[in-house]
Amino acid sequence: MGRRHVLLLWAIAMALTIAALNPVAAQTQKSTLIFAVESLSGQTMDPILEARPGNAIYQAPMYDSLVGFDLDKGGTGPGVAERWELSEDGLSWTFYLRPGQKFHNGDPLTARDAKFSLQRQMAPNSLASAAATLRRTITSMDVVDDLTFRVNTVTPQIGLPASLSRAVATEGAIMPKDYIEKVGEEEFRRKPIGSGPWRFVRSVPGDRIEYEAVAWPHWRGTPHFKNLQILLVPEESTRVAMVRTGEAAIASIGPETMMSASRGGLEVLSVPGTMQALYQFWGVYRPEFKASPVADPRVREALSLAIDRQQIIDHIMNGKASLPYPFAAFGYTDYFDAPKWKQWADKAYRYDPARAKQLLAEAGYPNGFELNFANTALPGTQFMVDIGTAIADMWTKIGVRVKLKNYEWGSFAPLIRGDQAHLVGGVSMYRTVGRPDMPWRYEGSFASDSEQHLLGDKTNCDTYCQAFDSTYRELLSERDPAKRTLLTDRLVQTVSDTWVAVPIIEGMGYYAINSHQVGQFAAIPGRHELGDVFERIPRPEEKPWKQ
Repeated sequence: MGRRHVLLLWAIAMALTIAALNPVAAQTQKSTLIFAVESLSGQTMDPILEARPGNAIYQAPMYDSLVGFDLDKGGTGPGVAERWELSEDGLSWTFYLRPGQKFHNGDPLTARDAKFSLQRQMAPNSLASAAATLRRTITSMDVVDDLTFRVNTVTPQIGLPASLSRAVATEGAIMPKDYIEKVGEEEFRRKPIGSGPWRFVRSVPGDRIEYEAVAWPHWRGTPHFKNLQILLVPEESTRVAMVRTGEAAIASIGPETMMSASRGGLEVLSVPGTMQALYQFWGVYRPEFKASPVADPRVREALSLAIDRQQIIDHIMNGKASLPYPFAAFGYTDYFDAPKWKQWADKAYRYDPARAKQLLAEAGYPNGFELNFANTALPGTQFMVDIGTAIADMWTKIGVRVKLKNYEWGSFAPLIRGDQAHLVGGVSMYRTVGRPDMPWRYEGSFASDSEQHLLGDKTNCDTYCQAFDSTYRELLSERDPAKRTLLTDRLVQTVSDTWVAVPIIEGMGYYAINSHQVGQFAAIPGRHELGDVFERIPRPEEKPWKQ
């Protein structure tokens, strides 16, 4: 028997051995999953140097998060920690990690890595959005044993687990302590290692990031594809063309492209509960606007009643949106009575122009009034400008003389800071994002000491403003789930009664899909990005889109 024949037999034997040890990799992982996206943000693979959405798009495949998702409902669920509990005094959270987890270099994932990762997120060089908050609220962290990790806080932090989930932010990403301490931060950034279902292969700045599937069963789901590529393709028409020709399997799109993509033979995936488009009033509580029409809640309610939300859903969003819950609330929101508030919203956000005109007359404006309206769109939601134009037109039909001014987001964002001189007394478009923890968004918009302070500030804080601040303080420290739900109800009711920030529609995330490249899959409700979904996407022969 020749040497070449012996080597061939040896190679076959080794392949059979690997197949026996890694049946998933050997038998079911094949092909490359290609995803075309409009932005790769900072394109850094170090979690402390990238905030959402970069973390949620291209870091999520290779990094696990301490707290994960409820895959069916949306919101938080088990992650690296399979459960967590709050101490009796409310001053510490204990996280219990799944056994048997490991990093891509084979090192076991332990509580030491969880502590190390959170310390990195809180470090001075971290760009994590909540780094400063974590430094203020966390007093210490303890490694109880290999699978038990405790976080101690200055005051009760009911929302801490949610804030350590990628359903909310980036701060829960788990990084390998021993590896980073051995090779240093710069080498880690060149050759990153995580514990997710995809291992890093390479990053080409301004072009792509490539991954390879892990060969072992992963708790998030072992990938069906052998390789994953995330391509930067800024132009939407190019992304759609790539999906149509098979150069890419999936591409992010906007609602204006959905119909053409569908007519072109592509599947269109809609992700529910990713955002709300809304309008909000600025500084109408100030003494100088006491006589202004928009200082009257009846006028603000009338403006809502003049909006035909279903028409906006049908004609601007191509049917791929829904009627909203109250401000920043979604079906997966924690401590929230969704059925109750859905019933309320369906009535409150109805289209009723006759009632709108009646309210204007009762408020003393039967012939309408003049209203400054700043129309803008936050990044990734350009359709908000079209929605703003549509509602301005609807308001003119009840006699409101709208002075519409369009802003690019870059020029609008600075206007909401400080004294808001260019916005006060008027209204603007805005949005919320889909997150399970409602209080953070309410505090940022309505608390008297917040940046937006839509209900009042420290100098001018009326009954609504005081009621909000009081309820929010109670909610921060309340640990009983039933009582937290009641307090959330009170918070929602207080804000809703003011008609200061009013949802228009609940939006979705949208993707064009080539059914010859990937099989049928569902996204996570409220999770616009697909970073935590790639491992669950089947190949087309495994689950065709049309059964």
